[in-house]
Amino acid sequence: MKDDIDELDMRILTTMLRGKGVGARLTQLANELKIPRSTANLRVNRLEEKGVISTYAPVINWEKLGYEFSGFIGIICPSDTVDNLIERLKDEESISEIWDVTTGTFRIFMQCRFKSYEDLRGIYDLIMEVPGVKDVNVWLLGNAYKKEV
Repeated sequence: MKDDIDELDMRILTTMLRGKGVGARLTQLANELKIPRSTANLRVNRLEEKGVISTYAPVINWEKLGYEFSGFIGIICPSDTVDNLIERLKDEESISEIWDVTTGTFRIFMQCRFKSYEDLRGIYDLIMEVPGVKDVNVWLLGNAYKKEV
């Protein structure tokens, strides 16, 4: 499939990653790339059919929703603790992604966002209550410096 993606397809994808021409705004995409709208439509449809574009999702400003900071949590625990941990954590509002890791120090890795340090402490305490959990590492992220696509 890599051979089917040409330079124009890559330009379309990088332009869409910058928020231009996403969804119904194909005219904006076509204008940005200086191509006919029909070409933009055909190319985007083809990229969708191939599964290269799998979904359209908004970029959310979490700070505007009251989430003060985000970060990652790594959990060190034995394999037989994983299912219990995921079951207890999967519905937590602060946790956006949970990965079952197969190599390295951590068995579970999570992406989180928190409204307060109390929310972080609550998740930390919930994790530590699970039998078998050996340790939890938390990384809080500062300002993001986005690479221009």
